[in-house]
Amino acid sequence: MAVTSMTRGRSLAVVLFTAALLGWAALVWADEEAAVDSPVTVNEPIDEVEDVPDAAAQAPEPTQADAPQAEQDSREPDESGESEAPVAEVTVEAVAEPTAEPIAESVQSHRIRIKLDVVGEIFAPAGRDVLPVRRPIAVDARFDFVQTRSDEQGQNVTRHYRDAAADVRVDDAVRTARLPNDARAMRVVLEGATPIPFLEMGFLSREEFDLLETPFDPLLLDHLLPDQPVAIGDSWTVAADAVAGLLAIDTVESGGLDAKLIEVVDGRAAVKLSGIIDGAADGVPTHVVVEGTCAATASDVDGGVRLGSGITNLAVTLQERREASHVAPGFDVEARLTVARAAVEERVGPDVGPAEPPVVGSRRRGGGKPGFVWQRDAADRYDLVHDSRWRAIEDGPDGLVMRFVDRGALVAQCSITALPRAPSQSPPTIAEVERDLERSLAGQFGRLEHSSEATRSDGIRLVRVVATGRADGLPFRWVHYVLTDGSGHRVVVTCTLEQSQEKRFGTSDRELVDGIRLPTDVESGPKTVEDDGLTSGRQARLPQESRTP
Repeated sequence: MAVTSMTRGRSLAVVLFTAALLGWAALVWADEEAAVDSPVTVNEPIDEVEDVPDAAAQAPEPTQADAPQAEQDSREPDESGESEAPVAEVTVEAVAEPTAEPIAESVQSHRIRIKLDVVGEIFAPAGRDVLPVRRPIAVDARFDFVQTRSDEQGQNVTRHYRDAAADVRVDDAVRTARLPNDARAMRVVLEGATPIPFLEMGFLSREEFDLLETPFDPLLLDHLLPDQPVAIGDSWTVAADAVAGLLAIDTVESGGLDAKLIEVVDGRAAVKLSGIIDGAADGVPTHVVVEGTCAATASDVDGGVRLGSGITNLAVTLQERREASHVAPGFDVEARLTVARAAVEERVGPDVGPAEPPVVGSRRRGGGKPGFVWQRDAADRYDLVHDSRWRAIEDGPDGLVMRFVDRGALVAQCSITALPRAPSQSPPTIAEVERDLERSLAGQFGRLEHSSEATRSDGIRLVRVVATGRADGLPFRWVHYVLTDGSGHRVVVTCTLEQSQEKRFGTSDRELVDGIRLPTDVESGPKTVEDDGLTSGRQARLPQESRTP
């Protein structure tokens, strides 16, 4: 029986985040199952972690003039006199392990350092009658932050990042992603078995959101420990929903993760982890092999040893093979993950800065919300805050294409296109939008179901037209919007879904459009031109052939 997690993640998210960054929308199935190397152990001598200032206090947001220098400085290795290596030969200091001192139950703050190294391949079909392709990938990611509990249950924490970065190589192309200074203080809430980061007065971009997702998130580590006292040599099975969360996958179909108490020395327990898990993520199968160890506080009690809720170290090796999905390439990789956690003096770092006036090109400000991310058009023709279940599959000068994936099911697809600016005195009428939609759908068009217009509080005028028809022999529904403002900025949004998904899709189109903001800078966007048709050559049809399945 499958066990479902609240997870919206993808496991080894940095790998998929990387593929998106480098434009690998298409890449083949892996047939072999790789052997698992011996796991890294965590019972060697370890060094004490020094007390470190919070990231936000340490690195104030640079001014525009200082930004290039600040970006260069942020890439220098911490606590090291070595000069920065070229991007193609990035070397990163190893994660320093914390002291083995027991972590008191009352301690609220911990410094956590994570190191994730991934090697393997990403792959996906390249299209119909085209041979699939396969590309090597290597990821070197590191995270360093202070985490402070915001509630007694630990379901809500604040994190102040000192560093969060990933150096990624696909073929010979190398890319570095780093969490910017204005996003280093955030909250993380646990929804089901899914940790969800968000800013209190702003929004993370999709790239930042994906960068922060790793397997074995520290908020979930205590699920590895048993609820009852155990004896040396005893084994227990980690709950399936916790396993789904720890691996950041949607469901566990079969198999599981087992833990075994190996020894207890000076109040410190060594636990061995092993398991083979078959599950699903984004609607496709995934196969994961886990081997590793963790260390936790321990105390003698009647009936055995009680393991406290204070894992100090974790080291695991994961082998994961996953098929390509509707929104991401597949991968066949080995990942080595280490987590080091140490109690630190509780401190309160600076909050995320107050909301700022909107500026074209700046991060969207406002009350942050878990599960929502920020997307900005590269040419600053619009920006968008949307549900993270919308996942971009194409983003370029011709527009943005996203797919709405809910619990692994592909529900809808949408395209967002910024048109050339039009004379402000001639916004489109409902009849014009209906005509253009019917013309773009051509033989797929059936009938118009609904048309309406409204003006938002920010002055943006919306025309919404809903049409139904058939494509590939199936009944489909198209929800088409044209957004205009008094300066002549125009954005077209078209959502496409099968009629059977209408209930599941609900009001997602309205929520998506509500999150769109048009530029306020009069110099942004192309110059005003005469109306060239509201679809500007970008049709609302189903895509002829996508590079992802």
